[in-house]
Amino acid sequence: MSSCLGVAVLVFLLGLVAKGCDIGSSDSDSSAPTGTAPACPGRIAAELPDGDGAELVQAFRTKNKQITLCRTASGSLYYYGEFSDGREKGIAMKARTTGGGYEARNGEYRYVIHGGVVKVYQSDRQIGEEDLSPEPSPS
Repeated sequence: MSSCLGVAVLVFLLGLVAKGCDIGSSDSDSSAPTGTAPACPGRIAAELPDGDGAELVQAFRTKNKQITLCRTASGSLYYYGEFSDGREKGIAMKARTTGGGYEARNGEYRYVIHGGVVKVYQSDRQIGEEDLSPEPSPS
């Protein structure tokens, strides 16, 4: 009897894993969203091509800069970099996920986020590196 109970518990747990542990939901429509990501800040979404409905992926701060990663409704990932004090207009550039972070390019400049730092390259030569602090959402 106890082995049957164990099998029943195992089948129940496997069912939860297969359904994404969606206990408590009475809606069986698998196409319904299970949750929404935070919205990309409006002022940043306005700078992105097709930015309406963009979602915040991740945001970081350095000593004097803000980096915001947003994904558009069409699935494109963008890196938006700006000075924290707003002294200059920020810049949006296409980005991609990498093995452990993100990478964005703007002409000969490349920005690589990995391991808690952002490294800046110009023509494949590193010209800067700054520590990153996660930011819940930029203002």
